[in-house]
Amino acid sequence: MIFRLFFASSIFMVALFGVSLKSIFGYTFDANKKYNLIEAKKIYFNNKCNICHGDNGEKSSPRFKALKDMSAEEIKTALMGYTLDNASTMTSQMALYAKNLSHDDMDNIIAYIKGGDFALDLQVKDLKEKEPPKKTEHNIFLK
Repeated sequence: MIFRLFFASSIFMVALFGVSLKSIFGYTFDANKKYNLIEAKKIYFNNKCNICHGDNGEKSSPRFKALKDMSAEEIKTALMGYTLDNASTMTSQMALYAKNLSHDDMDNIIAYIKGGDFALDLQVKDLKEKEPPKKTEHNIFLK
């Protein structure tokens, strides 16, 4: 019952305000924000991200994926998760660093790893995904 109410209210919000469901259920980034990559690099190194993840987010291990191979949403989700979870040794070690980060710091770290225009690139990708499929003259969708 509660799920149906939540689902119906989210459909209503989408219809009324033009809000995308992705922005409700996931992290979104401001495509108009210009990131200072020098400051972003300082945040990355001052928070000692480079010790485990490498100077450019290239290091991986059996316990974690390389940051450069993760999407911006995956990185933000992981950082947010670490601030909430203290279950394992790895998580608690990462949580010590993640809890000191603001959302802006997290976005700057992502900008350092993914490039200063990562948010704009995500927006362009989203727009391309929303393009309706092509139809034939008989209204049959093409794959």
